[in-house]
Amino acid sequence: MWSVAIYYVVLLITVAVAIRRGGPLERWAAYTALIASVLTSVLSPYPTWKNIEVNIFVIDLLVLFSFWLIALKTHNFWPYWITGWQLIAIFGHIQKFMFSEIMARPYSLLSVYISYPILLLIIYASGSASRRKAFATQ
Repeated sequence: MWSVAIYYVVLLITVAVAIRRGGPLERWAAYTALIASVLTSVLSPYPTWKNIEVNIFVIDLLVLFSFWLIALKTHNFWPYWITGWQLIAIFGHIQKFMFSEIMARPYSLLSVYISYPILLLIIYASGSASRRKAFATQ
């Protein structure tokens, strides 16, 4: 499964950048993504996507809550964006629950690929945090 390997490479790059260049909130967001991804791999290693994936839905709800807490602690824009992207993932689960005729492939694609903009935004925020630190020390 190349898609899973590629995802974990991007995830590990995100965590590394957050540790190296980000502040506490960027690291919190990166760790949230890492923990959620590992939990998803452990609790739902081979999802079928034919019905609502309850384990993934619960994990996604916890991630939404974590991102929301990050958004409450800052005035920066990026936590609101990642919270919004995560909310889209939640709505995908709710739609699948409400409309069972939604095909497995679109449901899985929404659930899986929504993570990439979140990870890229965490990388961007981590780089911005280091720039803010450098600007503040001048």
